[in-house]
Amino acid sequence: MIPTLSVSFVDLDYRIFTFLNGLGGHSQVWDFIYVALAEYVMFLMIGGLALFVVLKKENKRWIVSLQALTAAFIGRALIISLIRAFFFRARPFVDGVVTQLVAHNPAEASFPSGHTTVMFAIAFSLFYVNKKWAIIYLILATVSAISRVIVGVHFPMDIAGGILVGLLSALISKAVFDFWIKRRG
Repeated sequence: MIPTLSVSFVDLDYRIFTFLNGLGGHSQVWDFIYVALAEYVMFLMIGGLALFVVLKKENKRWIVSLQALTAAFIGRALIISLIRAFFFRARPFVDGVVTQLVAHNPAEASFPSGHTTVMFAIAFSLFYVNKKWAIIYLILATVSAISRVIVGVHFPMDIAGGILVGLLSALISKAVFDFWIKRRG
């Protein structure tokens, strides 16, 4: 029997999850770091947008920050809600024995990752105006997203889905803002 591509993806997803999740639960110090990265980087990134505006008071920075927050909203509140209305994937700790370092509602769908969507929507939105900040945000988002697998609340494919939704959200937000700015003159 020839394995299908979807089975291969599922197998790869579980293998990567098992490896990354296996990093947790061995050290209180590292577990604290993983949890902090998984839970709080998103809020740090949102707060960083305010700093981005304050450092150089330019109209363009206000617009990009608003555009980034709009992208995060589009991704998290609209696109993910639509996906989850038609597709449910249980969280890793519901399906089996995992190292779960963060309490989470088991009834909430795992795919795609909401935290990852928000973080990558913001990071991708910044690319239009400041590549240095965007790269810093992409690094933070990546580390936080991987930590969400380590703490046992997401599978790697949930993270990949969140990255794609974040990119799509940033593109949609950019198009809407470009249209709005062009119409305003």
